[in-house]
Amino acid sequence: MGGIAIVDGSPGAGKTTLIERLLESNKSRSIRVSRCLARPGSGQWNEEHAALSGKKPSRHKELRRWLDAGADGASVLTYDPRKFDIDCLLSEVDGGIGGWDEWVLEAENVEYSGAHCSVYVLRPLPETAQLFEDKERIVSHMSLDEYLRYSGDEPSPDEPAEPGEDALEEVEFNLPFDEELPENLAKAGVALTEPEKNRLRTLIREGVPVWSKRPELRPECARLPAAEVVVVNLHCEQERVRAEATCAQVVALFRNWNIRYQLDFRSRVTRPGVYVANLQDAHDAGTQKALAQIKRKLRGCSTSGPASYAGRTSA
Repeated sequence: MGGIAIVDGSPGAGKTTLIERLLESNKSRSIRVSRCLARPGSGQWNEEHAALSGKKPSRHKELRRWLDAGADGASVLTYDPRKFDIDCLLSEVDGGIGGWDEWVLEAENVEYSGAHCSVYVLRPLPETAQLFEDKERIVSHMSLDEYLRYSGDEPSPDEPAEPGEDALEEVEFNLPFDEELPENLAKAGVALTEPEKNRLRTLIREGVPVWSKRPELRPECARLPAAEVVVVNLHCEQERVRAEATCAQVVALFRNWNIRYQLDFRSRVTRPGVYVANLQDAHDAGTQKALAQIKRKLRGCSTSGPASYAGRTSA
């Protein structure tokens, strides 16, 4: 059986163009290309549209581009992400690659996919931008009475008090913490506005949110941890400085185990192949180097089936 590659990246990053370049450089090999779309309600998996050499597809411009570049078969596969994922898709349609040397999928990849080569394409980040940013999110909730018992410290300037909190702390009372608390507080001499009453009922019902700040990958890089080959695609030489800075950040991210732990970054790859390339130029040195590594991984794969996660090696 041939090798399987998954090409992922944000919309417009250059995934389709990278696959074109791979096809153009593999004229002697038989390659099938599929675009995988996650569509709720589409069933486990379904070949929505297919095209073979010599036949013009009526939809999906990518198929025409891939056929013109040398693909022996091109198709669009859909699957329901609520019931299925790329791993399941690979196991289900594994037998369909029997007639091809290699199979390339344009798909949203995950850390544990059974592909022999995982590629991620991204555009250079804006100047001074970072791959990850600190984000605040709710990690748990604390009951209101527990919160008041353990919140004796003064709130920090960037942590405003909840509506009614100051009034509660200033009054000694022994009232049940149920949704009638606003009315009981009124009887005890604590007057709340209607919005404060509603907010207090919500806090009693749902609890006080506990916030935590932790790093989070930028949206366009969310699935970057699954990659073994990363291509930073620039469109012109004016973008090279930003592209090289992005490349350096990617290399540093994979090597920084502290950040990886905070990001829940489970990939075992510590040294991915990272390349700055102009994919529009088939003769670009970075493009050629990236294609060479992808081909090495595909042609050096096991013939027994897709690679397991445990069997992955870093570039």
